[in-house]
Amino acid sequence: MNERAVAGAPAAPGDGAPASSLPERALLVAVHACLALVLLTPLVWAPDTFHPLTVGKAAWSRSAIAVAFALWAVLVLMQRRWRPPPSAILAALALGLAAAALSAAFGASPQRSLWSTYTRMEGLVDAAHWAAFALVLTAALRDERGWDRLLNAHLGVGLAVSAVAILRFHAPDAGPFGLPPEGRYPRISATAANPTFLGAYLQATALLAAGFLVRSFCPATARAESAPAAGSRAERRRARDARRRSRPPSPAGAHPQWPARLFRLAVLGSSVFALTLTGSMGALAGLGAGAGAAAALYARFGRSRRARRLGLAGLAALGAGAALLALGLALRAGPAGAPPPAFDSILLERITSPERIGNTLGGRLRNWEAGLAAFAERPLLGWGPGNYFVASGRHRDAPGKRARINDHAHNMTVETAATGGFAGLAAYVLLWGLTAAAVLRRARAADPRSQALAIFAGAALAGWFVQSQTLFYAPESWLQHMLLLAFLVRLDARADGHRGKVRAMLARAPEAPRCAGARAGIAVRAAFAAAALALAGASLAASAAILTANAAIWRAETEGPFLEEMERSMRAFLPLANGPRVIVFNNVAANWPTLSAHHPELARRLAGWTAEEAEAALAAEPESWVIHHALARMYRAMAATDPEHAPAAERHVARSLALAPHLDPMEAPLGRPVRPR
Repeated sequence: MNERAVAGAPAAPGDGAPASSLPERALLVAVHACLALVLLTPLVWAPDTFHPLTVGKAAWSRSAIAVAFALWAVLVLMQRRWRPPPSAILAALALGLAAAALSAAFGASPQRSLWSTYTRMEGLVDAAHWAAFALVLTAALRDERGWDRLLNAHLGVGLAVSAVAILRFHAPDAGPFGLPPEGRYPRISATAANPTFLGAYLQATALLAAGFLVRSFCPATARAESAPAAGSRAERRRARDARRRSRPPSPAGAHPQWPARLFRLAVLGSSVFALTLTGSMGALAGLGAGAGAAAALYARFGRSRRARRLGLAGLAALGAGAALLALGLALRAGPAGAPPPAFDSILLERITSPERIGNTLGGRLRNWEAGLAAFAERPLLGWGPGNYFVASGRHRDAPGKRARINDHAHNMTVETAATGGFAGLAAYVLLWGLTAAAVLRRARAADPRSQALAIFAGAALAGWFVQSQTLFYAPESWLQHMLLLAFLVRLDARADGHRGKVRAMLARAPEAPRCAGARAGIAVRAAFAAAALALAGASLAASAAILTANAAIWRAETEGPFLEEMERSMRAFLPLANGPRVIVFNNVAANWPTLSAHHPELARRLAGWTAEEAEAALAAEPESWVIHHALARMYRAMAATDPEHAPAAERHVARSLALAPHLDPMEAPLGRPVRPR
């Protein structure tokens, strides 16, 4: 039982203080509903769009977060006790955003840093939305039961994602409601854009389900009941509600535990099985690292001898499993060439294949080497978020074969260093350091039930950290990371009595006579609420425009008229117009001989139009070798029938080779036929 609630003081954030008025309660319910809708992101896609998985998830999650953020800002305007608790983790998250914004301002392309591409849907805009998600979670979700409901809902979504993955394994071409067919079968992506993204989501889901399962076997810690609170009727009601919310669950045997345990066991089993269907070696490494972290924390901080022994047994089991995988890898190593298939499981086949591991690791190492060289070239602020392909293109070297330049480092440490410089890298290290410190603090909790969830939340974060050294963020991993960070922040807030006293005093402040300072505080909160509403409106408008623009690309590719729909896509959302522009440049290059011979008037108009679009594309991304490649191919094709385009062709070829020396612009594939108007 919380002593502040017993004393009749307004409860601090984390004490489960209820909303005191009908408008306040309605706003709080709406905020919680929007936060719950964000949990559905892994199941979302947008049919009839060119990038249904990435664009659909981004539009859905951003819209729900924007509305939640705006409603929460109004809640803060009504009662400032709904502000988030002081947190070093939230401060580090804000510092990371600030460092990224600074890098973007001085980077290769601020526009690319802000909005990314349709293929990825990342950028500062997306990162800011996910940081806002963590902020609102810590402020609006305060009591233990509320977090239990949200995390269990998250597990329910994870169970659904696993079920879809298993069904897709047995019917890879089935595409209900516009879901694309599996492109990497037998590796499964399900509703994710890539099997590795799905694996990242499933490994964290499995570890969280394991945490709830372990907690269900922990004994409940009784809390002493105190005398009724003195004070006003409202204060007594708040104290009574706080006592009810803080009351521990009934002892084992008082009500059946097996339905909840079966649910969590089903989530755990289906998540691990679905993870094997992804064939993601990084996800398996993350799952093993997370499980090892949980076992090590129990071995060190377990509240009983049995818990510590189980932790040690878990470490031994994981070590034995790693030894068996190493033995399988050694047995399959032999003469040069791919070893014959040895396992039906795609994951076991990949993880025990020397050729597969060698090829993957070799490509990663070359990519990381290029990223570190790019970091050395711009060490202070880096190249700006989203510009890794520009940074690494200058340094990627693949002697004897055509280089492959990635748009990501597939290592978040290397990518943060290359795109954010020392400033971004420092914020990244600070965030993970504070996260580790928070997990260690909560792992020492006296209550075994609270300790279990804290340990496995930390284990899931440890698993993502390990996997992120071979991957990068997607909506699924953003969701898991921010959700678990917010959970740790809330655990810290509930455990820190000093913060609670400060917040309790702030909660009583509105009842004092109003002075100039109080009026100034209200004005600041009003300005914040107005800004939040404006930002939410802008976010919703941008998401709608993005869906419209991407749907136009899909219509251009499937229905036509091609050029009209491409132009409509460019105009619908200008910050992402370079995607359809490059498609148009490539298509004009592929079809110029036919166009110039049979549709001379269309060819003449296309030459003028593409010149204007090329100028706009390079103004937004002047150092993008992708754009220069497309223009080099287009002008080379035009120069074959009209020599006046030859200087432009050679200029873009030279610029392409300067930006990406080991990638020939004339070797890339061209586009589909252009439909004449």
